[in-house]
Amino acid sequence: MSKIRALEHLSYYAVKEGRRTKKPIEMDERETVLVNRARQGDSEAFGELVRLHRERAVGIARRIVRDRMKAEDVVQNALIQAFKHIDRLADVERFAPWLSRIVRNEALMDVRRTARVSRETVFSSLPVKEDAGANGELRPDLDSLLYRLARNTEGPTVGAADPERVWLQREFFAAVHRMLHGLSAGEREVFEAHVFRQLSPREIADALGMSEGSVYKAISRSRHKVKQARVREYLRDRMEAASHGMLRKANNLLPMRWTAEEWRSAETSFAVCAFLYMRNIGCGDVTVSDVMGLTGQAFRISLDASRIGVSGPAMYFWEPVFAEGLANLGLRARHVGDGGTAPSAYMLGEAVALAREEIAAGRAVIAWDLFAPKFGLLYGYDDARQQFTGDDGSGPGKIAYDRLGRGEDGGVFVLAMEPDRHISPVSPEAALKRAIAMVEAHAYGERSFPGYANGLASYEAWMAAIRNGTVDALGNSYTLLIAADARRHAVRFLRKWTAGWQGEKERLAFEAEGYYYEAAACFARLASRFPFPSGGDPLDPEEAKEAVRLLQQIKACEEAGLTALRRLSRCLSNEEEGKGR
Repeated sequence: MSKIRALEHLSYYAVKEGRRTKKPIEMDERETVLVNRARQGDSEAFGELVRLHRERAVGIARRIVRDRMKAEDVVQNALIQAFKHIDRLADVERFAPWLSRIVRNEALMDVRRTARVSRETVFSSLPVKEDAGANGELRPDLDSLLYRLARNTEGPTVGAADPERVWLQREFFAAVHRMLHGLSAGEREVFEAHVFRQLSPREIADALGMSEGSVYKAISRSRHKVKQARVREYLRDRMEAASHGMLRKANNLLPMRWTAEEWRSAETSFAVCAFLYMRNIGCGDVTVSDVMGLTGQAFRISLDASRIGVSGPAMYFWEPVFAEGLANLGLRARHVGDGGTAPSAYMLGEAVALAREEIAAGRAVIAWDLFAPKFGLLYGYDDARQQFTGDDGSGPGKIAYDRLGRGEDGGVFVLAMEPDRHISPVSPEAALKRAIAMVEAHAYGERSFPGYANGLASYEAWMAAIRNGTVDALGNSYTLLIAADARRHAVRFLRKWTAGWQGEKERLAFEAEGYYYEAAACFARLASRFPFPSGGDPLDPEEAKEAVRLLQQIKACEEAGLTALRRLSRCLSNEEEGKGR
């Protein structure tokens, strides 16, 4: 039984010493009138109700907090809450149990606050049973200690004294037991000696016949494992708390459908995930090029300014870019983390909770660095095993809750998406205008991380790195792979609009398509010279000269393409204004 439910039995039908119970108080007509008057804001009527029920309320609070003065404070706070919210009382004849429930909740909150600030006991100071070891030395039998302490919290006298504290102690000892059993026999022996008996590494080495260096390594490994176990315990507690009283399955697996070819439909993993998400919520007419275009990904360029390293294409502020792009697809986004640093236990708990909440609602989530440094989809969870089911194009796999955000790249980022039903659907032309605004903002001054460049400024940094001979062959080829694929999708995206229009809109869309087609062709030639992952030889003088020439051509084409897109956006605005007249 949970701690909340255990204490609820001390409520309206309160249990007193000797196991005697009181019958529920019947409400007479006078009390009913007083409640009705109080619900209308009559403070004198509420005061009379307080006089009638205060002693009973103090009794309920005192049985939980175990202190008369604290019980008085609890009741005072509860009465303030009751007066504020009495207008919400639907059944006037239920005033007494309603007030009792408020008192209980206030008392329980006081108990929790007290438990959090109560004095800690040093574990090594607890009494331990000594058993003879293999060498005749005495050492603590920690398992016996934990079992005995857990059993001692179940006695009737202790339970009657403070059920909240009993529950917390029992959970603590059980958690310590689970954490320690994640260690091997040797690791546990060293860890117990160091942590619970407070022995130095030299003393442990002498007692166990090990080298001091081996002891240090064992302590380091054990601390790491126990830290991971503590995170798992924290997540387990959070999942239990989140599921309390809710009809949520302990495991869930969404029937997602995709093919390996669909995962390879673009090199930008975020766009592929968004595309597959939309396909699985019934948007079958959306193509991956539509997603690339409307989210702005088809027109992006981000890179490591000094050496064109492999981190460049993903180094930008994801949160605003993803949220704005997904809004163009009619999706509302929520996220946890930034993908940049290993998560704290709290941040990990938030990420796991968001993913479980969305999967339970029938929606997959996008997550960073599941099995490799790229985006993938989480679409299943299993609380018993504390693991998610996910895929990033390498096939379905399992990832433990506590390993989320701790992959090769070491940063948690979970993105939830759902159709935005709070706003009116936007027209395709309006979504295109917003996408063009994103493309223009990216090209001419989007905020970037120190040492990285994006938009048109990227080309100058790229050419400078090639001329200076600082370019990294692998990073250069990877950046080209991402950019060349993105521009191919930009052409397909614009071609779709060209085919569906006539007149000035068609001419401007075709003009923009042509410029991005030329840019895509130049990127393709560069990618063939510096293939990923071999990288080619960007430091060769002739290769470097040709690379700079092609990058100059790409920059000129994209500047012209942006001008055509800007004019297209104005044309769409004028057409919209004309329809409004």
